[in-house]
Amino acid sequence: MQDLEIGGLTFRIEYRTQGEDRGPAIRVFGDVEGERKQLLRFDCFEEDPHYHYDPTGWNLKFNMDELTMGDPLEFSLAQIGRHVATMIEKAKFPEAAARVDQAAVTSRVDEIRRTVESVKQHALSEQS
Repeated sequence: MQDLEIGGLTFRIEYRTQGEDRGPAIRVFGDVEGERKQLLRFDCFEEDPHYHYDPTGWNLKFNMDELTMGDPLEFSLAQIGRHVATMIEKAKFPEAAARVDQAAVTSRVDEIRRTVESVKQHALSEQS
């Protein structure tokens, strides 16, 4: 697991296992009423990739259709790079969304990608 502080958000990168499924996850944290809160989560799992708005509260979940959305990690990074502030607003955190520096996030998407790959490789080497 590794945290990246970017644009007023914390991106927690980890490799998760859920039942028989597994894959990288990107958790997005921000400040809500003085508390650190998970605002979004992208689960780029092998079998059932999906993402969540407000995963520890409202928990609105959408599946990622690889046929129409492509690679789950690349789809997730594209959303983060282009729309993370808008997604946080949709997750019902408008104040947190207003504090996001979307340009800073966009400029560091490749760093998030490299961190995901590093965390994934480390997790898989631990499992073998």
